[in-house]
Amino acid sequence: MNLIDVLIQQHRDAEALFEAWRHAPDEEKPELSLLLAETLTLHSAIEERWVYPVARSVVDGPRIDFAVEEHGEMTQLLSELLRVRHDARRRESTVRQLEAVVAQHMTEEEREVLPRLRKMDASAFGLSSDEIVRSASDARKEAMRQLEVSTPP
Repeated sequence: MNLIDVLIQQHRDAEALFEAWRHAPDEEKPELSLLLAETLTLHSAIEERWVYPVARSVVDGPRIDFAVEEHGEMTQLLSELLRVRHDARRRESTVRQLEAVVAQHMTEEEREVLPRLRKMDASAFGLSSDEIVRSASDARKEAMRQLEVSTPP
């Protein structure tokens, strides 16, 4: 699977997690909060470290800058979600906000960025898709530690 297909599959995985969230009993939502954070953090790591630097050569810089800003907003919401994951009311509000940001981000990315990147040679990313996912998984672990450190009990 090439990197663009991996990213699109991660988008579908995120959508499925939000759908599962809507139907999950309250007692499962703290665990789903962690799963959402891990999934979205992995995706962000891939985009920020490998995709966006390459994308700047084929997509307008302001579009990529906006995508990076959206990642920052997602990170803030994920930190908030981890902080409130045991508070049902605040957790629901935070997930609704997060889902709106993620949905907009995915739509714009699939319409404006990923089709242009699909035309590029896979070697432009410097590593194979598998190598990128493995490296991003390590980056995700560190990012999750940072989210948890910035999340007081």
